[in-house]
Amino acid sequence: MKFYIIKAIFVFFIITAVIMPFPVKSQQHNPQSFEQWLKKFRSEAMAQGISVKVIDNAFEGIYPREDIIELDRKQPEGTITLEEYLAKTITQSRIQNGRNELETNKDLLSKVSERYSVPENVIVALWGMETSYGENTGYFGIIESLATLAYDGRRSEFFRKELINALKIMEVEKLSNDNFDGSWAGAFGQCQFMPSSYLKYAIDFDGDGKRDIWYTQGDIFASIANYLHSEGWNNDEGISEGNNNFNVLLKWNRSRYFATAVGKLANAIGK
Repeated sequence: MKFYIIKAIFVFFIITAVIMPFPVKSQQHNPQSFEQWLKKFRSEAMAQGISVKVIDNAFEGIYPREDIIELDRKQPEGTITLEEYLAKTITQSRIQNGRNELETNKDLLSKVSERYSVPENVIVALWGMETSYGENTGYFGIIESLATLAYDGRRSEFFRKELINALKIMEVEKLSNDNFDGSWAGAFGQCQFMPSSYLKYAIDFDGDGKRDIWYTQGDIFASIANYLHSEGWNNDEGISEGNNNFNVLLKWNRSRYFATAVGKLANAIGK
């Protein structure tokens, strides 16, 4: 009897393995080789006015990264509950650090808030959620990340456009791969702007001729506030699921979890 039970279990696992195979090394959906894809993309980039020099420098030694593709498949809303996400992100240390930053940068935040009609605590909360107040800006190469995701088949069109925008930023800001790092998804700076957001919303608040969201506090705060203001932020309402300000935050990150966390952190540090 035990033999038949063991045999049945063995057969079950064999069938399951056939129906649900183990993950293979590559999860990419693009039938082209990366070299073929890159050749076509280079032509598109040059047609948009990006110099051959910038393109050559940007793609030197660049290949798709499996870990980036895996991270793209493991977004928190598909792996943990909202309550678990909030418990991990809205910690007492993040709240206290936010209160400290609010006090330390009080004068600058007041000026930014007045100019863009966005509350100071919301600016700080977004900053805190994105990079822990500038401490964690990411260590992935932006071009490598965006090229990987543009080549991969899941959201290739979106990331292809962002890759073009990233090359434009490299051209204008005189950046190289060595100083153009950020998240695995291609966001960068202390406010983690995607390239399209940087081109559209980044602000030179201190008037030095640079839109520096990496190191200049005023530019970072003003860029966050300008994004929210431009997308329709309403100071007469708070942040709750389904309302206008919540939807503005969804445009920022496309995550219900993230928008909820920003609202909770803003309330906590603003008290």
